[in-house]
Amino acid sequence: MDQPILAVNSLNSGYGKFQVVFDVSFNVYRNEIFVIVGPNGSGKSTLLKSIFGLTTIYSGSISYMGKDVTKLPPHVKARMGIAYLPQTDNVFSELTVRENLMMATYTLKESEARDRVEEVLKIYPVLRNKLDYKAKSLSGGERQMLALAMTLVRRPSIIMLDEPTANLAPVVARDLLKKVSILRDEMGITVILVEQNARAALEMGDRALLMVSGRVAYEGPARSLLQDAELGRRYLGLR
Repeated sequence: MDQPILAVNSLNSGYGKFQVVFDVSFNVYRNEIFVIVGPNGSGKSTLLKSIFGLTTIYSGSISYMGKDVTKLPPHVKARMGIAYLPQTDNVFSELTVRENLMMATYTLKESEARDRVEEVLKIYPVLRNKLDYKAKSLSGGERQMLALAMTLVRRPSIIMLDEPTANLAPVVARDLLKKVSILRDEMGITVILVEQNARAALEMGDRALLMVSGRVAYEGPARSLLQDAELGRRYLGLR
């Protein structure tokens, strides 16, 4: 198999002296959707934050494209092509949609910035009619689309999504997840997806990690986990 774009090895992390993630190891490969599922409080979000540099790393390593990035700060990882989209507080609510998108292009030349904004508006066309609306006036689904669009403007190699469908109506959540597939299929972006809707996530994912109490309970094909009746019933509420 090819070299992983991201490799996590024996990672132990948490917040200060409070450990949340215990000896977690996995690889993520280019152009795949890697799904992380598990019960509430199992350490899924903390794992993403650890990869991005927002927690205390006690031991273990994180490598990106073969380079050790364990101790690098978030802004350096972002410049390298790693994007992290938190569940909340991911847009500038007092700015318009247009201003939010332009904020995401601040390092680009003006012509390139326009091209990239146009590119993401083709993926999220609903935003085109809301360019002059303040972000705080958008629906929950529209805000998540804006947050994703702002992230995609920077053309990351890998994007980590932390429960992007949380608190969204089912029909809006389904549409948002369909757009996640476009990131892989049309833009060539590797996706790490933490998602509360385990069934929908596993149906679209290539491989999966099941976390329970901060530890890995399963790693392998997403479909195999979906079809594992015992793990699905015990940890994911699947029947």
